[in-house]
Order: sequence, then C-alpha cells, then structure tokens
Amino acid sequence: MKRIIIALIVIALIIFCHFSLFAETDDNLPVTLTFGLYAYDNPSKIYQDFSPLLQYIFKKTGLKINLVIAPNYISNIRNIGEGKVDIAFMGPSPYIRANDKFGGVELLARFVMKDNRIDSMVIIAHKESGIKTISDIKGKSFAFGDHQSYGSHFYPRFLLSKAGVRLRDLKYYDYLNSHSRVVLAVSHRDFDAGGIREDIYEKYKDRPIKVIAGPFHIPPHVIVCRKGLSDDIRRKLKNALLNLRDRSVLASIDPEFIGFSNVKDEDFLQAREVVNFVEGR
Repeated sequence: MKRIIIALIVIALIIFCHFSLFAETDDNLPVTLTFGLYAYDNPSKIYQDFSPLLQYIFKKTGLKINLVIAPNYISNIRNIGEGKVDIAFMGPSPYIRANDKFGGVELLARFVMKDNRIDSMVIIAHKESGIKTISDIKGKSFAFGDHQSYGSHFYPRFLLSKAGVRLRDLKYYDYLNSHSRVVLAVSHRDFDAGGIREDIYEKYKDRPIKVIAGPFHIPPHVIVCRKGLSDDIRRKLKNALLNLRDRSVLASIDPEFIGFSNVKDEDFLQAREVVNFVEGR
C-alpha cells in the first residue's frame, strides 16, 4: 500500500512538472493573432498589400499576425463578431453590423487617405449613357457592390430614394460584390450607373465613366478588434497603428494612404441612420 501511495505521488509530480514546463514554454512563445479582411481583390494581391503592415506590427509589438480572407462582407462580419478572428478591416456598415449584433467589437484606428477619398463616395455613369443627374437613372440599370457595403449599396440606395428612384423604377440592377466590379461593369456598359468609393473611381477614371453626383462624405473605414482581446494586446496594436509613419508600408496598401488616426463610435451615426432608412423602405 505504501509503495502504491509513493508511486501515485511520483506520477502526480511528473504530471505537475510536465504541465508547468509547457505553461512556461507557452508564455515565452510569441502571440499569434488573426487579421480578417473580405476578398476585395485577388487573395494573393491582398497578401502582398498587407504583408508589410503585418511585418511592421510584429517588429513594433512582437505580435505575429496571420491574414484570414473571408469570401464576402458578411463572412468577415461574422468572423470578428463571433471571435473567429482577433482584428479586422471593416467599412462603415460592416462595423455597425458587427458591433450592434454581436456587441463588444472595439475600434482601434481609422484609415486616412489623401484628400479623404476613402471617406467619400460618388455615383458614376457611362459617358454615353445620357445620364446627368441621379433622377435620370430612373428606367436605367444600376450596379451595386456587396449587400453589406455602405459606399456601394446602402448610401447609393439612400441617394436614389431621395431622388425619387426606387428599385422597381430601375430597368434592372444587381449586386456585384465589390467596388471595382461595379466600376468595370459600368465602363463595359453592362450597367448604366453605379455607386463606388471616390478612391476607387480615381483608380479607373481613365475609363469611359463620369461622376454624375458627389463626392458625398461617408463614415470611416477602420481596423477593429474582437471583444475579449486583452488590454495589453489592444493597446500595443493601437499604438503601433497610430504611430505608423513608414511610407513604404502605407503605400503598399494604397499609394494614397497616409496613415491611421483615432476613431470613435459616434463617427458612425450617419451610417446607422442611412442603413435604418434603407432597410425600412
């Protein structure tokens, strides 16, 4: 009996030392986070664009970050809302969806671009469409981006409605999943008009398209973190973003990108009002 007790004590000590060893090792390992984005472009291009930012954050904080590219806006919303990713890039309506539905999603920083073009949108039309104003779109075709996009769905719908153009007044319409697809579809005359962010228009303005309304100010695009992320990690991420000055890192994401700045939930009052207006129609 005495031998059995001694054996059990030895086994317990071995197990205790085993878990203590692994706990100490885990504490010394670098923390690995996940960063969620939606597939606004080819995945390899997205990796190429954001890799310098992730390397910069690792250098400044020791936090390793892996990209998780969601197929669409709603998947990205669910990923951050359900805690499947730690941080995420989001536009105005995806942010309010994630925060209002799941709660606790925290703002880290907003994107700042030259002339604030990422914070404005325009209504475009093909140069030969005969469209001069938003009201002229009645009886024409219209391209939206993703259902959850503020700049290429909710705000264009709001503008159309204010100009007396309802969805049933359009010849036809469709959701093309991204701003770039909208501008290309209009330039190819698959659709007469569409709504996109101003920075996307600037990239394609040499195409046979024209701005018929705007630019209109919209709430910011942001980086957020999931609820439950530790205060220490959240602070490190926010400080790294707000102090980013490396032009090569910024330009990798977009040549017009000039940095990050502070952001608060009150900056999205307009987005909530517009989304509620559109969904109440």
